[in-house]
Amino acid sequence: MLFTLTDIITKNDIIFVSGVTHTGSIKGIWKSSLIPVLMQHYSIEIDFSVIDRNSIIINKDSTDINSEIVDDRVIFTCLCEDIDEIYYIRFSFDGLEMLDIKNDDFTIKKGDFITFSVPFSRIGIYPY
Repeated sequence: MLFTLTDIITKNDIIFVSGVTHTGSIKGIWKSSLIPVLMQHYSIEIDFSVIDRNSIIINKDSTDINSEIVDDRVIFTCLCEDIDEIYYIRFSFDGLEMLDIKNDDFTIKKGDFITFSVPFSRIGIYPY
């Protein structure tokens, strides 16, 4: 997905970046040997550890994909596009990611919009 880098913070040799996509804002750990540049556009993939099913809300009435930074977390609302041992989640029109769900109760179906939040310290941002 296309990501415009808006902030860079280095803490304990870890580079945290914030930026925007066409669906909202994301913050996470820069996972590249490339030096991040403010206001530069990057194609990125994001990755985070396994999400517990108890922290996911199914939004039956939502048709909106978005993300926002709130305190030390990023709140994602996304579309479950497909399921095959893992979930394929649409984060933007150009961003499809894989989501592994712990304690899965199989109530999330293809076509559902889901919301969950992740601490930005557990989000990897991979430019390519």
